[in-house]
Amino acid sequence: MEGIPSEEIVYTNNISVNNYNALRKAVSWIKVTEKRASIAINNSHYLCVAECGGKPVGMARIVSDGGYTYFITDVIVLPDYQGYHIGTELISRAIDYIRKDVLDGETVMVSLMAAYGRESFYERFGFHTRPYGNHGPGMSMWVSRDITGSVITL
Repeated sequence: MEGIPSEEIVYTNNISVNNYNALRKAVSWIKVTEKRASIAINNSHYLCVAECGGKPVGMARIVSDGGYTYFITDVIVLPDYQGYHIGTELISRAIDYIRKDVLDGETVMVSLMAAYGRESFYERFGFHTRPYGNHGPGMSMWVSRDITGSVITL
């Protein structure tokens, strides 16, 4: 693919469940059930979708407790569109949204879980790789229930 002119990329704030899961699949992330994906999208504190020719090619969203915690998640750019600063624009827009949401005298925490090997991308925006200072390593766990009803921890 030859260079993608920036004027062809449009940023919106909505995405369908099918397009959301298509983006996830393109980067080898798990598929989220339609019900869970719909809830996640609708409950996003902030959602930014990059589109090229009306097709979603990237996204980022923020979830928040409405207090002092923001979590940037689902930062995805289709592999054919990586390297054209779409991810940079998505993260910049998310951070700008948070900065505008913070009032004088307030401090908030912004967290994310970087994909393996992508830590340096987020460090450019001021994120620290954990452990850092008095912050231990980031941790996560997936909990799943198979069709027989057995609970699986991944």
